[in-house]
Amino acid sequence: MGATGCDVSICIASYRRPRGLARLLESLARTKRPPGLRLETIVVDNDADASAEPVVRAHAEALDPLRYFVEPRRNIAHARNRALDEALGEWLMFVDDDEAADEAWISAYLELLEREACDGAFGPVLSQFEAAPRGWLAAGEFFARRRYPTGSEIDRSDLRTSNAVIRTRSIAGLRFDPAFGRTGGSDTDLFCRMRRAGARFLWCDEARVTEFVPPERCRFAFLAQRAFRGGCVFTRLARSGTRADSAVRALRAVAAAGGLAALLPFAALAGRRPLARAALRICTQAGHLWTLLGRSYEEYGDGFATDR
Repeated sequence: MGATGCDVSICIASYRRPRGLARLLESLARTKRPPGLRLETIVVDNDADASAEPVVRAHAEALDPLRYFVEPRRNIAHARNRALDEALGEWLMFVDDDEAADEAWISAYLELLEREACDGAFGPVLSQFEAAPRGWLAAGEFFARRRYPTGSEIDRSDLRTSNAVIRTRSIAGLRFDPAFGRTGGSDTDLFCRMRRAGARFLWCDEARVTEFVPPERCRFAFLAQRAFRGGCVFTRLARSGTRADSAVRALRAVAAAGGLAALLPFAALAGRRPLARAALRICTQAGHLWTLLGRSYEEYGDGFATDR
């Protein structure tokens, strides 16, 4: 038995998604687990009204022990930090409340951790549409995420709590930064700090979760907002150096956006999908520039950031 008396803590931050949370907890109850694995599931409700409590109670028997906490301060970083404070496991597994875990999710991670010396691992998030998108969105490419061979070392762009396992002692003393709570990126920020300090993160392609995409996200406006926010967060994470360095990066962002804008008429001739790709890249460059100019952007004014 380890010092904590628990092998794995599954950590879930939730805010007013009863249907999604119920779907996630049901999927966790179906996961395959090695004999003797000591596992707990933690739900941190970021709603001061404790709206997730009925859902948690309904699944308590199937996921015993299922531990429930309320973090009333509206900020996903506070919710994640509460999970860190309460977790007893030697490993922390993170998953979002709009996802469902594959049956092999836990066992796939544990098999990798048994073979490889690392501080954590991340896996694929596969998109499933709640209603089939039409037209240029039908192929689903705008919601696809990169994947790698199992065992690959990964960089900062793939470091998220949407599907991750982290060694508890590797994260000891560190916190998710609430300054990212309404912009997104508190998870990437923390894992990047760990990586700069020498942490080794691997990819586990067999540890899959599914993200359920609601119809309201299948719009260009949502994708543009996400691209702009991504540019802002990326620049916040990367920002360092002198004012001259920032000025150079700002000029590069302007040049990139201008070049892409000049190509828009040609992209339009190729169809709506290439046009959307080019326009979204311009949104990302605009986010870089916005942040380099010292401006801020809080996409998540109501509820907390889901880092997507």
